[in-house]
Amino acid sequence: MTPEDRVVAVLGARQGSGVLLTPDLVLTSAHVLDGDTPVEAVALGNAAPTPCDVLWRGTPDAGDAALLRTRRPLVDAEALPPLRWGVLSTREPVPGCQVLGFPDVERSALGDLDIAQVPGTLTPGAARIRGRCVLRTDHHPPAPSRPGTSPWSGLSGGPVYAGPLLVGVVAEDREGWQHSAIESVPLFRILGEPGFAAALAEHWPDAPAPVPLHHPRVDDFAFEARYAKAVKARYGQLEVFGLDDLGEHERRWDLDTAYLSLQAEAAPGRDGVRAPQEPRRVEDLLALHPRAILRGEAGAGKTTLVWWLASHAACQTLPRKLAALNGLVPFVVPMRRLAALGITSPSPAQLPGIAIQEDGMPDGWAGRMLDANRVLLLVDGLDELPREHRAPARQWLDEFLRRYPLTRCLVTVRPRAVEDGWLEWQDFQELRMLPMSDGDIQEFVRAWHNAARLGKHGEERTRLDDLERKLASEFQRNKTLSDLARTPLLCAVICALHRRRSGLLPHTRWTLYHSALAMLLGNRDARRGIGAPEGIELEAEDAQQLLQHIAIWLVRNRQTELTRKQGARQIELAMRSLRQVRSYTADALMGHLLNRSGLLQERSPDSIQFIHRTFQDFLAAKEFQDSDCLKELLDHAAEEQWQDVIRLVIGHCNRRETEAVISGLVAAGEAAGQREAQFALRTLAVECAMSAGALDDSLHDVVWERLRTMGAPRTDVEVIHLASLGPDALAVIPEPEGLDSAEAVGYVQVLRQLGDAGLSHLARYGRLGARDVRAEIVASWPYLDTPQFAEEVLAGMRFDDMGVRVFRRSQLVHLPRLGRIDRLFISGDYDTESLRTALRGCTMRQLSLSRNNSLADLDLLRDHPEIEELSIRYCPMVKDLSALAELNLAELVLVNHRLPSTALTVLPSLVGLRTLSLDHLADNDGRFPDLPPGLEHLTVFSSNALRLGSLVIPPNLKGLFLYAEPAESRALQHLRERPHLTELGLLEKTLDDLDERDCLPGIQLLTLVMDKPALAPDLRRRFPELRKVRIEDERDDAEQALDLSALLGEPDLEIEVASLKGHPTVLDPHRFGDRLTVNGRPAA
Repeated sequence: MTPEDRVVAVLGARQGSGVLLTPDLVLTSAHVLDGDTPVEAVALGNAAPTPCDVLWRGTPDAGDAALLRTRRPLVDAEALPPLRWGVLSTREPVPGCQVLGFPDVERSALGDLDIAQVPGTLTPGAARIRGRCVLRTDHHPPAPSRPGTSPWSGLSGGPVYAGPLLVGVVAEDREGWQHSAIESVPLFRILGEPGFAAALAEHWPDAPAPVPLHHPRVDDFAFEARYAKAVKARYGQLEVFGLDDLGEHERRWDLDTAYLSLQAEAAPGRDGVRAPQEPRRVEDLLALHPRAILRGEAGAGKTTLVWWLASHAACQTLPRKLAALNGLVPFVVPMRRLAALGITSPSPAQLPGIAIQEDGMPDGWAGRMLDANRVLLLVDGLDELPREHRAPARQWLDEFLRRYPLTRCLVTVRPRAVEDGWLEWQDFQELRMLPMSDGDIQEFVRAWHNAARLGKHGEERTRLDDLERKLASEFQRNKTLSDLARTPLLCAVICALHRRRSGLLPHTRWTLYHSALAMLLGNRDARRGIGAPEGIELEAEDAQQLLQHIAIWLVRNRQTELTRKQGARQIELAMRSLRQVRSYTADALMGHLLNRSGLLQERSPDSIQFIHRTFQDFLAAKEFQDSDCLKELLDHAAEEQWQDVIRLVIGHCNRRETEAVISGLVAAGEAAGQREAQFALRTLAVECAMSAGALDDSLHDVVWERLRTMGAPRTDVEVIHLASLGPDALAVIPEPEGLDSAEAVGYVQVLRQLGDAGLSHLARYGRLGARDVRAEIVASWPYLDTPQFAEEVLAGMRFDDMGVRVFRRSQLVHLPRLGRIDRLFISGDYDTESLRTALRGCTMRQLSLSRNNSLADLDLLRDHPEIEELSIRYCPMVKDLSALAELNLAELVLVNHRLPSTALTVLPSLVGLRTLSLDHLADNDGRFPDLPPGLEHLTVFSSNALRLGSLVIPPNLKGLFLYAEPAESRALQHLRERPHLTELGLLEKTLDDLDERDCLPGIQLLTLVMDKPALAPDLRRRFPELRKVRIEDERDDAEQALDLSALLGEPDLEIEVASLKGHPTVLDPHRFGDRLTVNGRPAA
């Protein structure tokens, strides 16, 4: 569907035009309507008009626009692509624009309507005082059809497009320009109308965010559309291991068929400020965190996630939770590709072409996308850079994101590749991909076999059905097999082997890879009835030898990609010892391996890599062993990229070689100077000892003792190292007595990753007195959500000095076991009776109920008079608060309820209440409810203007925080002569209404919510006793640094700056010295 297909004719008091926002929402001009005449709309191709209801109508002299809803859809919803609309952020003329509609001049001789397309240049700077912008037509305008009329009559309400962006609607043909200047109401003016925003929120809650048009280059959008198609073609398909062996289908499958949503966790803050969070689907976490570094093991699905985000963001098809990413331009940066290209610091112009080759990119296009905050930067595989290149990569990314501070970014990396808190100062949230759950494994098995069944019929399809049932059952029965399948790669290998071997499966990770290679190289073509399509017949052993030479070259050169020429050179060297393949050229063998082995792939022109780095490392390990180069491996044992090869080489080694490798690792651990390297090497030595088929007892004991002397893990990376040993890690985890709290916390973080094997240890750690240790165990509940954890661990702990978070019904049923709880947080949909039953055995000082769409009343709280602090957030069905009268509350928080005023009549009876937070005073016309007499702190959030004159201030009120616009002029005068009021929070623009007569001498702490880049002057004059200013930066576009120069002349004033929408910057922060903090950190 093109922009013309969205145009409709609007028939009201006069004939006008309009544009379809959705199949039944029409945006048009207000002056086309009047109060009495019925309104109808006609879409292209429709014979009869459709009646409309007016949802909102602006005034012709202000926002001359109206929003209509048709009583039936005008077009098929599936035929209407997502609307893209934009706001003009430039004052320069924008050529290449157009107006569409049904003007009088286009009517036929019989008076029938027809569409006109009027190209021109949009001039945003013209008519600014009237709140308009003007399109200057490119061609000489037509003559009026009748004297004294406009040829454009009927065009009012028609859409104004800048490229594919809807940027306004036509308002009038201004006199004096001989019909060559068509005025329009800009979209930003319409979106700023409260009535329009409210109607849009009610009838189109999923409306896309408008795209800012910063530069007058609408040809950028044409290239963007081609680039999006290229991204979809490049990343819209995925290679799923084992599916290429099934017959005539190619091995690339639609990404939506192969993609599996997996769980991840957000790491708590290094300073302990952020509490551990519930494990969630990784897409949910990315919706919450604009910048994230995602850690995951080999084959965990990191690259698949990057591809899925890129292909769907470019096509604006991401699910609702990620709607903010729809329409962003994905720049995918595979770090392996940077290394192959020899690029260390890519410029903006280089970024689009690293992974996507698309001709005709306009000069400066990438920079303009970045300036407009429209880029989704996806940095994939940081671990695939050599270690010495990672620091320069971090510096590049840090500088890049400082230059473009609102760019959303995801970085993927293996767990041990970079230190904790990598780029934390750039507001990167650490996310960790979790192992697939049993449910995830079952879902993956279904998805894999669904893909395998495509195109299959009869006996083969029946066989696949039977194999799926048997494998699903085997995973349920065999925990050892399930533990092998905790990543998508390994699960795919198991699915493929299960099909090939008709149910016979390996039992260790090493034999799994070995069997997979045998399956891929073991005469696959002969089994499939394929002869020698390249004229080459190659035995599996010879093919493996050639691939080993390619793999070891990549490892030695710390690369994951090579060119075809480089690959052929390694094959040529390997042919010296392979007489039976010398009848072929090295280039022919390279092509054969690329086309037929199933282990190599060419993801971009002349860039070849293994289908997964694990197979590269496995084959390189074999070549190191075959060529007697184990000492070379040990020389690089401290390098993370080489450690993966060492883990795999043990399976290839004989007993003598195994002892040499492990002894070498012990020696390397002794020689390591830093604890980080020591811990990694000693853990690696233990992993190798565990994998060894035969090992002398004395050497076995040495490697474990060396690891034991390292003590408790101190960092997240050390926790990952130790937990990677599985249940065997219990051998180095001591009893909790005698440990300090930091040591105990480190061990608890390991134990929670060991599943049921760690429960008995966790139970003993749970009896410690240290609160932070017990808090860490409680934070493990979402990961160990089993009856055994609740019965064996939680039931023996005390909670009377700490908080407990409940996210699931399976946790809720175990609450009666916990007894006295200091703070209880319950999130999710649970009905009143379920909550009443769960809380029956509990007592608590503080209770928080949130995100519950099933809770209809609060009568259950009558059973808990002990509650002192209550928070009810996002529970929209709660309308009656009368049960609160029976509680002795000191603090009450009511968020996002739109409670009727009748519900708030309970407040005066809460005589003990000291702190109250409210929002959305729904039907009070901005008037405040009656308040508790002893209230000391009041916070009110409201989208409606508040009548401050209606506030009866309690005598002891110390803090008042009003995050809404005042309904009266000089509203703050009502706060004068309030000696107890020392803390005040306001929207910063409220200060514009404060004059000298309204100064508030008692205020010592002032919180200001800012939506502009400069702070108003004269704070001291308005608040003469001010000691501290807290600024919350709420700007959507915070690229411009905050100008706080108005506070430079106040050397005794403490300043805090915070933002929930990014990382705010302050102009010349050094001038404020140590009295300025930004997001909790010193700015100077």
